[in-house]
Amino acid sequence: MNFFRTKKHPRTPPPTVPTDTIIPLSFWDCEHHVSGLSFDITFRFDDVLDHEALRAALARLLQLGNWRKLGARLRRNPATEGGLEYHVPQTFDDKRPGFAYSSATFAMPIDAHPEASRLARPQDFATADRPAVFSTSFAAAPAFRAFIRTPGFPERLDDWLYSDSPQLGIRTIVFADATLVTISFLHSLMDMMGMHAIMEAWTAVLRGEEDKVKPFEGFAHDALAGLGKPTVTAPLQKYVFTDTLLVGWSWILFGLRYLLTTEWLWHRREEERLIFLPGKHLTQMRNQAMAELTAANSKPEPNTPPPFISEGDVIFAWWTRVALRAEKPSPSRTINLRNTYCCRSLLAEMGYIPSATSALVTNAVFATLTFLTVGQVLTKPLSFTANEIRKSLLQQRNVEQLHALIAIQRRVLEEEHHPALFGDPTMRMMMMSNWVKADLFAVDFSAAVVSMGMALEKRANLVGRPSCVQGTGTKAYATRNTGVVIGKDARGDFWLLYTLRKKAWKGVERELSAMGDVVG
Repeated sequence: MNFFRTKKHPRTPPPTVPTDTIIPLSFWDCEHHVSGLSFDITFRFDDVLDHEALRAALARLLQLGNWRKLGARLRRNPATEGGLEYHVPQTFDDKRPGFAYSSATFAMPIDAHPEASRLARPQDFATADRPAVFSTSFAAAPAFRAFIRTPGFPERLDDWLYSDSPQLGIRTIVFADATLVTISFLHSLMDMMGMHAIMEAWTAVLRGEEDKVKPFEGFAHDALAGLGKPTVTAPLQKYVFTDTLLVGWSWILFGLRYLLTTEWLWHRREEERLIFLPGKHLTQMRNQAMAELTAANSKPEPNTPPPFISEGDVIFAWWTRVALRAEKPSPSRTINLRNTYCCRSLLAEMGYIPSATSALVTNAVFATLTFLTVGQVLTKPLSFTANEIRKSLLQQRNVEQLHALIAIQRRVLEEEHHPALFGDPTMRMMMMSNWVKADLFAVDFSAAVVSMGMALEKRANLVGRPSCVQGTGTKAYATRNTGVVIGKDARGDFWLLYTLRKKAWKGVERELSAMGDVVG
């Protein structure tokens, strides 16, 4: 007798609304690594904002052209083996709003609130002006999530599938001297450049400049559908790492190592933290790296461009070295550095979208790969690793290699039902996604400012622009050794969010403490 069993009733999705426009999700928006991850992006403004003006502007945006797709509901289609699809309402009302929205007002300073005061204070980091880490473990606490997110808004894929919830959740919290705005969404909706497109359009409507809202691209078609498909005039090239594709036993070995070391048994506990990197420290590291590369290239070949590495190259190289010093893996172990990039410029080059700056709200991000050993990263100068990352970008971020990569990824996903991985089965992976071009710190809500919360002489950010941007979320899988560069703030300092094995963070703190002061 099953006295202690409770009968589980199967969840039923809401009935289909006949007037909804039904649109299949794009191939890449259906992938597990995006549909299994939701974001809560919180902007801190050092001013009091009119939350109703923000709400009204976003509601108006969803009335313009095809921007109503942002209010889609997520469903599975049994006829396509459970493929994901959007059900887009023709119009929105109180019963079926275009986005979930809530607000709260507190007649107190932000630092006096028990939950808001737990967020990072950018002024404290700027005063110290040294690299530092900040624990975000509080972000998973139920009390904090209830405070920062719209009540009842979905957190996981199934929550969207079995509710009539829209894709976006907006939460505004107004204090006597500041405002927090949190935007929540499932990663299947968009990448960060998609979010950038939304913020551009939202702020244009807020300013009363609807004529500057760009047309919404890809309402009923997949702008990436042509990737990886050969044509008579453009046969596929060979992908640069084709010969290292993990198949058969090599894939099984990699999968077992991943499950044992990351998901199940060893080192299961992981922790995500915020990292503050002062701009002057990055400038010093980049200048030194550029000087080393220039010295090594004292006799360049004719027509060879001078050495160049970006701030992003240096950040990824620096952080990889910091993490490896903290965790101390075998010097001979292979490191697969996965550096994500937005392919919108390549889509424009191929004519799939009008321009690289089109309002394409989807996932259009892929990765370049750099293979090194732990020993190379730890013993060679930072300039070496940064330059290898740059060379990989030049080699792989082009139309030909993108087509070649996508052809392999599609085939492996459709035939083997797992992502295509390249390298060796014992490799360690480090992934970095750079959000700097999304300009999150440049979001301009000045048209909604009611009063200034902090004097201009005490801050670097302009009125109505965020002083800090922080991210949390819900994950259906381990994200060890992955993270993002959130952006560059008004002082020129950088903010990262990264996940490592929990015990590694003490080593990271030691590494950052050992970084000397910048002279000059």
